[in-house]
Amino acid sequence: MSSQPYPPDPRTPGYPPPPPNQVPDVDRQTIHSANDGNVYAESQHESYVDPAGNRVESRSEVIEDENLSRANTLYWSIRLINFLFGLLEVILLLRFIFRLLAANQYSPFVAFLYNLSYPFVAPFKGIFTDPGLLNGSVLEVSTIVAMIVYGLICWGLVSLVRIMLAPNLSGRQSVTMTRRRRVMD
Repeated sequence: MSSQPYPPDPRTPGYPPPPPNQVPDVDRQTIHSANDGNVYAESQHESYVDPAGNRVESRSEVIEDENLSRANTLYWSIRLINFLFGLLEVILLLRFIFRLLAANQYSPFVAFLYNLSYPFVAPFKGIFTDPGLLNGSVLEVSTIVAMIVYGLICWGLVSLVRIMLAPNLSGRQSVTMTRRRRVMD
């Protein structure tokens, strides 16, 4: 004899199967809904009385929304693009400030920063003359140009991703409801 205050669930292993002449009273309700926007939803509710006389209810819902999936991909793509370009902009801004303040280029951190940022500034070298200021300071216009160009590239990529991952919206929707009830004596 079990110390449980209620009988075990009939779906668990070890529970005796119902006698062959006893079929439970099953009330099953399924609701399907779909629209042309690539959304599918299904909700099921099942209720029956097991052989021990207990009412057993089961509910499940499944929703598949392609637009929600696209929105999630859009969100994370934009965040990734903004993060990467934001990181690049910070590196370039530090380069600009260090060059403007005549930082010691033999310092390990400054040398690392200059080496890291050089490939991103190199395509813009020579467009304008970088004027030298007092005490070795340099107003590096090429870094400012690079920051502007990379900012525009970031804006363009984000706009392109928004266009490519825009949701497919439709004004048409259909709903189907099915209700089955089987009662056995």
